[in-house]
Amino acid sequence: MNETIADPGFGLARVRIAVTAIGFMAVGMAAGGIFDRLQWTLVVAPAITALVAMVLVGRRPVVRLIGAVAGVLIAVALAVGVAGGTPSDVTSALRSGVQGLLSTDWPSPSRPDLIGTVAVALATASAVGAELAARRRFHLAPLVVLLSAYVAVVALSAPLGIRWLWLAVVVAVSVALALLRNTGSLHDRWVLLRGERRLVPLGLTAVVIVLLALFPIAFDVRADPRRNDPAEQTAPLLDPIEATRALRDLDPPRDLHVITVEGDGAVPARWRTAALSEFDGRNWSPSLTLRPIGSTLGPATGPTISADVEFLDDTLTLVPLPGTPVTVDRPVETDADRTVVRLVERVSPGDSVGIVANSPPAGPGDLGIAPRLVDDSTSGLTELAEGLAGSGSAVEQLRRLETTMRDDFVLDNDVQGGGLERALIERFLRDTQRGTSEQFATAFVLLARSLGIESRVATGFVDERAGDGTTVVAAGDRLVLSSADADVWPEVQLDDGTWLAYDPVPPEEAADGAPPPPEPQVQSPAAPQPPIVPPPESDNEPATTDDATTADGSSALSAALMWALRGTIALSVVIAPFLLAAALILGIKYRRRRRRLGAPAAVDRIRGAWASATDALVDAGLSIGRSNTDGEIATGGAPLTRGASPELHRLASMSSAATFGAPRHVDLLAQDAVSCLDAVEHAVTSERTRWQRLRWRLSLRSLRPATRSPVVD
Repeated sequence: MNETIADPGFGLARVRIAVTAIGFMAVGMAAGGIFDRLQWTLVVAPAITALVAMVLVGRRPVVRLIGAVAGVLIAVALAVGVAGGTPSDVTSALRSGVQGLLSTDWPSPSRPDLIGTVAVALATASAVGAELAARRRFHLAPLVVLLSAYVAVVALSAPLGIRWLWLAVVVAVSVALALLRNTGSLHDRWVLLRGERRLVPLGLTAVVIVLLALFPIAFDVRADPRRNDPAEQTAPLLDPIEATRALRDLDPPRDLHVITVEGDGAVPARWRTAALSEFDGRNWSPSLTLRPIGSTLGPATGPTISADVEFLDDTLTLVPLPGTPVTVDRPVETDADRTVVRLVERVSPGDSVGIVANSPPAGPGDLGIAPRLVDDSTSGLTELAEGLAGSGSAVEQLRRLETTMRDDFVLDNDVQGGGLERALIERFLRDTQRGTSEQFATAFVLLARSLGIESRVATGFVDERAGDGTTVVAAGDRLVLSSADADVWPEVQLDDGTWLAYDPVPPEEAADGAPPPPEPQVQSPAAPQPPIVPPPESDNEPATTDDATTADGSSALSAALMWALRGTIALSVVIAPFLLAAALILGIKYRRRRRRLGAPAAVDRIRGAWASATDALVDAGLSIGRSNTDGEIATGGAPLTRGASPELHRLASMSSAATFGAPRHVDLLAQDAVSCLDAVEHAVTSERTRWQRLRWRLSLRSLRPATRSPVVD
């Protein structure tokens, strides 16, 4: 046992245990944040086990283990007893306390079993840290346990974040423990530290660097559940198109909004709730970043509409607007383009929201159509769009495209394959020309984009009384929007930034519901063939989207990135064991070399330098016999160190003198030995290639008993 403790008096070991205990007591003070109040028993718990370790230092391992267990039990019994608990709470703290602690919200209730659980953790960590602090070979190992306990406490008291006072104590303890290396006696360590003039500035520099490194973390405080601050960023919207489908399928329909427009002007028929511009080949993406904003949402660019929007359902959060919003008299959150306006607080049925919005354009007028660059996602539809829209200006093409789809296409909301995947949209345009209202709107937008026109899809409500789809015929009426009015339509951007709605959907849905005609059968005219019953259409028609999706550039790029990620992960799994083995070998060699050259006695440092030199020669391929003298080893290793043969022989002579004699000026000789060692190692690597140097550094010959140097260090 005495070989693992620093000095026979154990004074330095006890000082290190005391310093470690101070750190764990600071962690116990911070642990009060778990319960949002200071718990003194959590400070006493680690002190008990540390005190037991100080008393039993130098005893047999079995005695220290029994003392540590007894200290933990005393600490948890004290913590539970002070909190008013019973012996059953002690059992719960030892058995299921962690589960109970993690299953409660912050702040955790001050229950005896939960306080006992934290006390068990702190007392156990303090006992482990004290045991490591008393051992010579584990200089900084107690800091690993201390910092792990501190991080766990900060995580469990998350809303409070990192508190400066206890962080400063932990940093000070870390610096103090690093200075109190467990070698020699307490008196020797004190004399060494007192004579080191650079100790104070180096310690202050270490503290400042640590505090500056943790400065951003200290102010990154997590949310406090006791406060109801508005979120800086909310979750993405639910798919507005899916929500529109769900509203339209309600049976019987339900009234959702009552809109009262001020003044005598006509009430607009379209009330938009969302506008979507990102189409990924499968659906319109609703992933918008919504942020809280004040009552003013944008400027008034022309005639405005003032209205009161009454909510008849408490599940509704999107505000319907006839045009670009100007003001809303409720707290709302919106995106940068004001395509969605959502209420921050849930409304009750009957609540009204006052809005002011710009009037929607009735037509392009003298304005032009905003252009858009035709990209790879829509260029394949350009020829089809030109065939449907004809030639002429952009306005003429859009009107012709709208008329063609309304008159020649068939609306069937129950059609098979009514999804928005790219392959289904092309099938709808090129083959069946029979689809849902969402397919009509999506197809119109994609065709318009293929003609170089900026367009998007909008969702909301369209009053069925509107004769021309723009205004309600009866001006001044209260407009009631029901679930049956939920609709999807395309919009085209004008030069002034406003959006003009189009209606390519036929006014009435097909009554027969007949499926599209099958593709013509190709039969041989050589002989009449019996009638063939056409095979039933497969229900999984959307499976054809894979080819179209793969053909899309972005999907192919995503697939390539995914395969690259998988390959990287697989390569990492294969290489990781070799990297860990290399790190382990280098760590063992570095630790052994550092221990040899850092020995307290100068004679031991000289012998350690010679032992490190012989290890370098063995890794380079030299075989050393058990009876070889230092001079014979230097002679045999000279060919491997051609540029440093004199230094090798000098180092061998110094090692022999340090072993069998009493050389003068031994401290200077120790410094010279380290210089000779550096020259030998440099000579070994200078004439080797990079690969040979790597093999030399990772060689196991100096670590294996059969081949390692017989020089005793």
